[in-house]
Amino acid sequence: MTEPLYVYGVVPGALPPNPTDGTRPWTCDLGVGIGGMAVSFIAVEDLAALVSVAGGEPIARSRRNMLTHTSILERAMKFATVLPLRFGTVAPDVSALQACIMANRSAFHAALRSIDGRVELGLKASWRKGGVFNDIVERDQSLRQMRDRLRTRPAGETYYERIELGRRVEAAVAERRAAETAAIMAELLPLAEREAELRNHDEDMIFNRAFLVKRPVEPAFDEAVARVAERFSERLEFRYVGPVPPFNFVNLQAGWMVSASGSA
Repeated sequence: MTEPLYVYGVVPGALPPNPTDGTRPWTCDLGVGIGGMAVSFIAVEDLAALVSVAGGEPIARSRRNMLTHTSILERAMKFATVLPLRFGTVAPDVSALQACIMANRSAFHAALRSIDGRVELGLKASWRKGGVFNDIVERDQSLRQMRDRLRTRPAGETYYERIELGRRVEAAVAERRAAETAAIMAELLPLAEREAELRNHDEDMIFNRAFLVKRPVEPAFDEAVARVAERFSERLEFRYVGPVPPFNFVNLQAGWMVSASGSA
């Protein structure tokens, strides 16, 4: 192939048969890829890349395309260990893809071993809207008294006092966030092999974490999340997702012109 190839991820070349009918390859069970193109394999010795024809146009960073990228990887996870590549990875042609895989073969194998038999699970925790700030002030007598005094005075006279109140409330919020995160992590971290701290999206979010969990431990991790959600249900909201491709535990960035350092 001389046309550009969209690359979803890398899998072992010795692929297991389709558990449904024993056929190889099993790309027919992955659905259609980005742009409605068929998904296929490019094998390079004992590794293979999951690809579809990319065409000549740039890949739009649309919700639809990003969901397609993830869904292909999630379906492939049913058949093999999958190293996901970042959304939008396009190889110039099949020769460049093969050269990249060969140049980084040992790094790909090391990464495959590090996630074999494991899944990524994601958990986000947020305070219920508006609850934490009022709760902190109501529980702290000095903050409550300071707030009440400021309510009866003109804003122009209390500028610096309002700044001080905001600073003290912010410090109390940070302390509460750290304490509640520690309590939740004490339940979850013993069940995870690795964890990654991700970016919080807003001030109400306490944490956003990804966990790498061995497949046999996944039911126990699910139960632990359910216990935590029940325990903190009055003031916290949780969003639990997975299993998903282990994007947060591999770092595969394609370097088509030169071999990558440490990973491809």
